[in-house]
Amino acid sequence: MRLPLSYFFCRQPKNHPGQALLPGFLLASLSSLLLLASSAIAQQPPPPTGPTLGNDIGAIEILIDPTVNPRVRTPLAVPDALNLGTTDLTNVAATISRTLRRDLELAGHFQILSPASYFFDQHADGLTSSTINFQNWFNVGAQGLVKTGFSVAANQVRLDFRLFNVDAGQQVSLEWQPVTVSLDHVPQEVHRFANEVIYYYSGYHGPLGSRIAFVGRGAEGSREIYTLTLGADGISPITSNNSINTLPAWVGNNIAFTTYINGNPDLVLTDGDGFRVLSERPGQNVAGSASPDGSELAVTLTIDSNAEIYVISTADGSILRRLTDNLAEDVSPIWSPRGNRIAFVSDRSGNPQIYLMNADGADQRRITFAGNYNTTPAWSPDGTTIAFTGRDSRNRFDIFTVDVASSHIERLTQDQGNNECPSYSPDGQYIVFSSDRGGGNNRLYIMTADGNFQTLLTRQGNGYNMPVWRN
Repeated sequence: MRLPLSYFFCRQPKNHPGQALLPGFLLASLSSLLLLASSAIAQQPPPPTGPTLGNDIGAIEILIDPTVNPRVRTPLAVPDALNLGTTDLTNVAATISRTLRRDLELAGHFQILSPASYFFDQHADGLTSSTINFQNWFNVGAQGLVKTGFSVAANQVRLDFRLFNVDAGQQVSLEWQPVTVSLDHVPQEVHRFANEVIYYYSGYHGPLGSRIAFVGRGAEGSREIYTLTLGADGISPITSNNSINTLPAWVGNNIAFTTYINGNPDLVLTDGDGFRVLSERPGQNVAGSASPDGSELAVTLTIDSNAEIYVISTADGSILRRLTDNLAEDVSPIWSPRGNRIAFVSDRSGNPQIYLMNADGADQRRITFAGNYNTTPAWSPDGTTIAFTGRDSRNRFDIFTVDVASSHIERLTQDQGNNECPSYSPDGQYIVFSSDRGGGNNRLYIMTADGNFQTLLTRQGNGYNMPVWRN
């Protein structure tokens, strides 16, 4: 059976104007790159013994047990920000309140109590334990209370944010301290404070304020690269060239991606206010991920008419070494956090599976042995786990993880549409992914790394896919 190279990547969103040209998320020229017949594919060694699940004959059939690792959200009251000064001409109060509630909702650990449930004047209290009526907050069901105050003077804002334990009637000690910032830096400080609240309750610093790159719809059926800041409103365009731009990968603060603006799928890198070409070799030029130091980029090239993995320089795009060389299609190289290994996708066993190799291409071995369609690997920051997209027995796509050492697979999403293209947050506690749940086109969601607290991230717009968190 021969299938297009796009078999390995995130799938084509429904009703995309370019569907006739673009199978999956790659353009028409990808459809000419066909997989070789399974009879010609090299045989792989048998699966390892140990706690693996399933087999490679059928699709993944792993069910989530809702009784395992249940989590309870902490009820948190976040009253409106209190103006401690005399003016608020730029509506700082609304910015603080909206941003902070949104941040803490996205964190997943909290149930944010609606201000409509407050049966008393939420501003009757001050910002100190001695001035707060904790019994009132206890009666509305709050376990934690966040009080925020500010004052504005000459385009500078003095911020004073505090967290209180309602049951104990005491202020919680956090790393964050009151600070004076410019008006445009208020959201960043809110994110920083929210991360400290997350740390207090979870033991991990939160991801608020971090950036995610992704692919979304543009004008006239184009596909453009965008970024968002977690917790902020809106998205920011990186491209607006009315072409097909796809498969973003972070290289430090810059983004590498494949663009068809000149007809060929070329690999470019953002550079200040512009772009520079990294690879415009004949055929496909597709980024996987950058090395931890950003000096090298693992890519998929088809310069010999077969998809193979190479390492190129991010300085000038020159090929530094070739990592794979066989009859199979090898794609989606993702560097491990330490930079010593690379995960990738290959059909050398007859269908797409996740493989590992050393950073020099040595010791190539398969690590997924459940399911017959496993793609889009993403390393956890601690290097112990790889999240990926797998197809289950009902032909649904869901997010799974595989333990690198044991090949044990866990399922994170189920029974909510198709869920694809996972990427870990910098602290490893969250995963962003694309989902078409609820019908319609894809939107971005985040969840905690154990699959709990799945929360819609892009409330406005749809048709979003291929999210990549900046590490």
